[in-house]
Amino acid sequence: MHIAQGLMKVINVNKLTSSGCHVKIWIADWFAQLNHKLDGELKKIQVVGEYFIETWKAAGMKLDNVEFLWNSKEINSRADEYWPLVMNIGTQFKLPRVQRCLSNYGPFQS
Repeated sequence: MHIAQGLMKVINVNKLTSSGCHVKIWIADWFAQLNHKLDGELKKIQVVGEYFIETWKAAGMKLDNVEFLWNSKEINSRADEYWPLVMNIGTQFKLPRVQRCLSNYGPFQS
């Protein structure tokens, strides 16, 4: 995440929480590992995730109605639901179809 994204996150989260919203921020540790960030070392990735949280706090994010969720923890807590769904999707869709769908979200890199 670059500085503008971090600061905009603080501004937008503070607007939401001051309006009474409860905000959940996902820390995508498994996705970072999947994309081989920080050499795919989960412990390093989680340390950086903690740094993000501390940086948002230092930038003034009000945490009264903010909850941080880690992909790895959340997926593992409902693994019996998550992994059958992944397998179901994986068996129903072929790679070319997935690539066509992903093009809606940005350039696909193989």
